[in-house]
Parts: sequence; structure tokens; C-alpha cells
Amino acid sequence: MASRGLKLIGYGFTLLLVVGVAVAAWQWKPIQAHLTAGKLRSATSADERAAHARQLLTSGEAGIARLIDVFRTGTPDDCDAVAEVLSAELSDRTADDPTFAAVCRPLLAACHAFNDAGTAATVGLVPVLLRCGEPDASERCREIVRAGLTGGNKTTAVRLAVGLGLKGEVVPLLDDPDAEVRRAAMAAVGPAGVGAPAVETEDLFRWLNDPDAQVRVLCEAALSTRGLEPDQIAAGRRLTHPEAGERLKLVLDLERNRAAFRDPSPWLERLSRDPDPAVRAGAARVGYESRLEFGGWLDRLTADPDATVRRIATYHKRRADEVRQAGARE
Repeated sequence: MASRGLKLIGYGFTLLLVVGVAVAAWQWKPIQAHLTAGKLRSATSADERAAHARQLLTSGEAGIARLIDVFRTGTPDDCDAVAEVLSAELSDRTADDPTFAAVCRPLLAACHAFNDAGTAATVGLVPVLLRCGEPDASERCREIVRAGLTGGNKTTAVRLAVGLGLKGEVVPLLDDPDAEVRRAAMAAVGPAGVGAPAVETEDLFRWLNDPDAQVRVLCEAALSTRGLEPDQIAAGRRLTHPEAGERLKLVLDLERNRAAFRDPSPWLERLSRDPDPAVRAGAARVGYESRLEFGGWLDRLTADPDATVRRIATYHKRRADEVRQAGARE
């Protein structure tokens, strides 16, 4: 009896061992993917991360799932490594390629749950994801780019935003602290294009005084595409210059350079709203001497908060009224 019991125990152990081996073989790819994902997260160099990411990409559904999961919880280095590998491996594949479909579809489906690092890294994959063929691929890519415009990959997001109909959402990045982002934003929304501009021409003038030289050059080029001549661009720079002395020089230019400024009215009206009283007073004087039809802005200056501006504006308005009355009598 004892011998028979030992045999049964041996058979049972063997059966468990066989079942265990079978289960391990059946689950080998998920187990391998789990181990490889752990190696990726503990890697200390970009080359190691890339090697582990490629291994996951070739490990079937389980490996791809682990790869996408990096975008949910990974570090910026991990996410960037995965994105670079996916971009390199998928860029030349067509939408009907099995690997392409196996990656792009679940990646698009999961993108709403990515952490900040994952979203920033995924922005660079948008050109690939747009070829996915999924009905909502464009809308999901727009959401990725929208998140990128306020996240950690703004420059790339700006370059993609125009083609995805997000031009208006780029405008706030003209004021981004990072000069590289401002350059990308100016290149995207500054030049003349089809339809209504995202930024009005006059509103672009202040970037002619941007601290970054490349932003200033891009702004000049954008204004040129909108039909402005060099003299007008120079006037726009002075109009929005942070120093009042430069803005006063524009007042003098409008008085002296009648060939370049055949109609100084719009410029003087802008100068009449200048924060510096001396500039506003100068606009009133030059407006009168140019014999302009003032509209309402000279009337506004007669009630200016600054007493000197009020006095000068009132004097020139009275003279302008006298000239008009004399002309009417004639």
C-alpha cells in the first residue's frame, strides 16, 4: 500500500510538472515580454533602451502591449526610446503591414491614457499614425497634437498643427518662453495663407522686437508675404518698440517721409493709443499738420488722462475745426 501511494504521488508530481511546463510554454511570450519590459525600464543608456524596445516590437501581441504600456507609465527617456524605435521601424511600412496595424491600432486606442512623457513622445509619431487607416485616426492625432502644444514637445506639435487644422491653437505659443517654440509658431501662423489669418497683420508687429534674432527675421519675412514694404515693416518695429524714444521717431518719420507714408492716418491712430503721453501728443500735432480727417481719435485725446496731451490735442482740434470751417465757407 505504501509503495502504491508513493507511485501515485510520483505520478501526480509528474503530471503537475508536465502541466507547469505546458503552461510556461504557452505563456512564454508574455513572460518574455514582461522580462524585456523590465530590462527596458532599468536600462541606463539609449542604446540599451532601443535594443529592448526592438525586442518587444518583434515579440508579438504581448511585446507590443508592453511597448505601448511604456507610454502610460514610463520616464521621458523610456518613452523617447520607444517612440524613436517605432518611428524608425514603421515609417516605411504600409497600413496593411501586419506589424504596422498591430502597433498603430492599439496605440491610437490607448493614447488618451498616456502620461505627459508618453504624450510628448507620441507627438513625433503622428505622421505614422495618420496612415493607420482607422476611421478616427485624424481626430485622435489632433488630440495628441493639442496635448503636445501645451506639453513637452511643443516645437514638433506646432509643425504638425497647421496640417491638422489647429492653426488657431498655435497662436498662444508666439509668446512661449522658449525661442525655438516661438520660431516654429511664427513660421506656422505668420506668413500669408489661404483663408482668414490666425493673427492679424498689425498684431504681428510686436515680434519685430522679439529678443530672439531668428524670430525677428521670421516675422519680417511673414509680413513681407502679407504685402508690407520694408518702410512699413520698419514702421511696425518702431510702433511696437519697448522704448518710447523709438516710437517718437516714428511720429517724426510720418511727418517727414510723406513718400513712404502717403496715408499716415492708421499709424497715427495707433500712436494715439500709445502708453507714453509724449507719443500721444506728437500724434495729435502731426495729425493736424498732415491735414488729416481725424475721425474720433483726436476727440478722444482731448479727454486724455494726461493734462499736457489734453491741452495739445484740444489746441490742434480747434485749429483743425477752423480749417474745415474756412474751407466750407469758401
